[in-house]
Amino acid sequence: MADQNRKVFERLYSRARRPEDLPWHSSQPPPLLVEALDARAAPGSALDVGCGAGSYSIYMARRGYRVTAVDFMPQAVALLEQQATAEGLDITPVQADVTTWAADEPFDVVLDVGCLHSLGRERHGAYKQRLLQWLAPGGDFILVHCGKRGWWDWWPIGPDRTYRSTIEGLLAPELELRDYRPQLLTGMPLFMGRSALAGRYWLRRTG
Repeated sequence: MADQNRKVFERLYSRARRPEDLPWHSSQPPPLLVEALDARAAPGSALDVGCGAGSYSIYMARRGYRVTAVDFMPQAVALLEQQATAEGLDITPVQADVTTWAADEPFDVVLDVGCLHSLGRERHGAYKQRLLQWLAPGGDFILVHCGKRGWWDWWPIGPDRTYRSTIEGLLAPELELRDYRPQLLTGMPLFMGRSALAGRYWLRRTG
């Protein structure tokens, strides 16, 4: 992660006392996550990569999943723990760099809302190596990643905007695309360009 982006995260989390204080907070889980869980025969294990304050970890745990949640920000992990304790949910929190953290066992579901696009492209290869270690064969990977609308769609601060073809190429051939639903986000902070395309992916690991 670029130093500028790290400083932005640190500033935003230093001011956050609850999940709702974070500008990217949403109380609703990604629709493709809901559909992926609905399509699975029974709850199993799930990993929330770059979990933030943990709202989606909470959602998966409510649905009966054994959830591990990873984030590099200690404030994010603390917010997650507060929510889990308040609801009596057993979620395993981990503060770590996702490009070096290894799980003891693979997961049935891996969720990434905004982690990969914050790492920088030079770390995509390391991320994929970890993803293949995390995700079990037949497992579902839900990714929300900032998309690129054209050559002009670039901003020096904030998420790394990446073409859909680049993301699919990175994750192939081990992961196959099941669904893709882009969404235009508006009303973003000026320093992030006011608007962005959210690429929402549902992929399944082959084998």
